[in-house]
Amino acid sequence: MSSYRLTWCPLRGGHLAIGHKPGRDLRAALAASGCTHVLSLLAEHERGVEAAGVQLRLPLASADPPGAHRTAEVVACFEQLRALLDAAARIYLHCSAGLHRTGMVTHAFLRFLGHSRDEALARMAELREATAEAATEPRLQWGEQFARPREEA
Repeated sequence: MSSYRLTWCPLRGGHLAIGHKPGRDLRAALAASGCTHVLSLLAEHERGVEAAGVQLRLPLASADPPGAHRTAEVVACFEQLRALLDAAARIYLHCSAGLHRTGMVTHAFLRFLGHSRDEALARMAELREATAEAATEPRLQWGEQFARPREEA
């Protein structure tokens, strides 16, 4: 049994966990926790990772917010994640260190799901304190474009 501790937060009938690129201990923890899907934010030039569950990708080359040309791709990814959560998926979202890209995308996704900014920040802190602490205003502000009222989410 792995000693790696995952924090799974319930969302829309499924669960979300966030963190860094899975190594051996984390892969074991993901498998033991029933992880069904892994969303990797690693860019094409970064060493890929095989992890428990189905591998989903939203490659981001850096921690800088993606340009407007990627908005439709991000929305499509969020719609897929929402549908998976509605079907009781357990999704692990990661970049390399699990800080900047992970926090930026997690915040944006929570806003997409209809959480207020404060709720999204609190939920991110529940998921992983280090990720919440690394969130910077430009990355959080990028996520605001995906905000939806709760009834639309």
